[in-house]
Amino acid sequence: MCGIVGFNNKKSKVLASMLKSIKHRGPDDSGKYECEEFSLGHVRLSVLDLSSFGHQPMSYENFEMVYNGEVYNFQEIKIQLEKFGYKFTSNTDSEVILKAYHKWGIKAVDKFIGMFSIAIYDKNLQTVTLIRDRVGVKPLYYYFDEKDFVFSSELKPIMEYKKDLIINKDALYEFFQFGYISSNLSIFENTFKLPAGNYCVFDIKKKKFNIKEYWSILPFFELPKFKKDENELVNELELLLIDSFKYRMVSDVPVGVFLSGGIDSSIVASILQKHYGNIHTFTIGFKEAKYNEAIYAKEVANHIGTTHTEKLLDSKQAKEILDNFVEIYDEPFGDSSGIPTTLVSQVAKDAGIKVVLSADGGDEIFCGYERYWYANHIGKTIFKFPKFIRKSISFMMDLVGVKSVSKLVKIKNFEHKYNQLNEMLKDDSWKNVYEKLIHNSKNYEIKELLGFVKDIEEKSFQVGKKEHPMQGMMLWDYHRYMVDDILTKVDRATMSVSIEGREPLLDHRIAQFMAQVPFEFKYKNGDSKYLLRKVLERYIPKKMIDRPKMGFGIPMFEWFGSDLKELFEENFSNKKLDKHNLLNNKYIRKEYQKFKDGSALNINKLWFILVFQLWHKKYMDEN
Repeated sequence: MCGIVGFNNKKSKVLASMLKSIKHRGPDDSGKYECEEFSLGHVRLSVLDLSSFGHQPMSYENFEMVYNGEVYNFQEIKIQLEKFGYKFTSNTDSEVILKAYHKWGIKAVDKFIGMFSIAIYDKNLQTVTLIRDRVGVKPLYYYFDEKDFVFSSELKPIMEYKKDLIINKDALYEFFQFGYISSNLSIFENTFKLPAGNYCVFDIKKKKFNIKEYWSILPFFELPKFKKDENELVNELELLLIDSFKYRMVSDVPVGVFLSGGIDSSIVASILQKHYGNIHTFTIGFKEAKYNEAIYAKEVANHIGTTHTEKLLDSKQAKEILDNFVEIYDEPFGDSSGIPTTLVSQVAKDAGIKVVLSADGGDEIFCGYERYWYANHIGKTIFKFPKFIRKSISFMMDLVGVKSVSKLVKIKNFEHKYNQLNEMLKDDSWKNVYEKLIHNSKNYEIKELLGFVKDIEEKSFQVGKKEHPMQGMMLWDYHRYMVDDILTKVDRATMSVSIEGREPLLDHRIAQFMAQVPFEFKYKNGDSKYLLRKVLERYIPKKMIDRPKMGFGIPMFEWFGSDLKELFEENFSNKKLDKHNLLNNKYIRKEYQKFKDGSALNINKLWFILVFQLWHKKYMDEN
């Protein structure tokens, strides 16, 4: 794994500072290419061919390339290229990528199985081509203001290049609603993420660029569904999983697996232990029993025979990670499970592991989140009533007002439930119902905090209309939550300690296969991840599988109600909030008082505000 940067001029000191800001992504080596037209930089984490032959930027004829990621099937592509007369001096996937691009141009990406962010400078055509992998495992930011074109693996290098960046309020809205920034936005204006499955070509002389899509999962849902029985589908899925997982073991350094004891991580660890062997597994637990999955992970590890390491996370360790949280996640990032993910990455690093597999993507591909069937139930109930009836009820609720009704009804958190129901009655689509259920704050709350609300465009529910509403929800998450929350979390956490994270369930061939599987095999008889469960039952006892999903959460109420409460008090003062005047101080103090009184149920509202305050202090106030 590595870090890459580049910009359309020559500034040696700036290039050096940009590379220094992402040294954690590649502590083993660094390299630069500079000319008057374009500069490229690279920091390297050596995983394949540990020799100097893997040094980047890498040159071939008129091309200069920097690259972050892994193309797992590079040996097979290398054989194809050798038949065309290409010679190779290294055993790296980097050299294969560069020469594949030389041979086939952008069509070379169709041959790649892996995760990647690639930048290729063509000295003859004076263009720079950026390519991001199909799913978006590897990050790639770019800045463009009609003059300067800058790209990098993280935001920190762009902040080194541009010192006068302005906060993007649309991105701020997304952060406070979801806890992450999607829509290919970033926290800064003129700064974006290259969309997953896309490439862009920047014309250096004309200072223009075009973005084009080369892959999307959506067309695969248009293909005919498989007409196969359950056993055939389970057999095919198992073979595909085995092949995908074994590809992720391509490495010249030790490999481990993050194991939570849930279905996804258990199937990764089980298949690799059986078909590859000598697997090391790692998990994080908590003293607070209701958050502690470590007991399940240990049970699975003992059954399949991995070398297992477990560590408990307490509030003191969490505070230590929090001190560096906004340094690790260099734009506002609200997923609190980034704390245990960072710790488990450090535990793996301390054990001598340099590559770790994380089982993300299973919920979005195989239908795993409880919110899918919960939202489906809510939506079906609401849409039973004709539109005019829903609108009439909502009108009456607006007319009467929540304050009047709350005097008569003594239900905990009644105001929130009343307003949520009112918002949903106004909805005309499954998309709106789902978004309102996963919002951190409801529209009336976000408007009070920020002063505005916005709508988000998402094509996923077009598929949901044809197949099943839950399929639309899964695709919403596949394009947004998975990429900009889950994958961002794992990339930054692993890279913060200089190890490489790989995502075996996100092989694009698995997603394409599941797009053609009828929905009845994704959620069947009340069982989520139905097909995946059937595969896993071939490796571990069913009793280990049939348990409630917990996830990598942390004891937020417990910690912030005691050991970490001073963080809220310190950062929610009017003095601190007045430094940017982006948020409504009165709203924040009101929500904080609810928490102190014990009446707040959604601590994420305060957590997101705290993260933003810490981020603003680090990157805006100090600059």
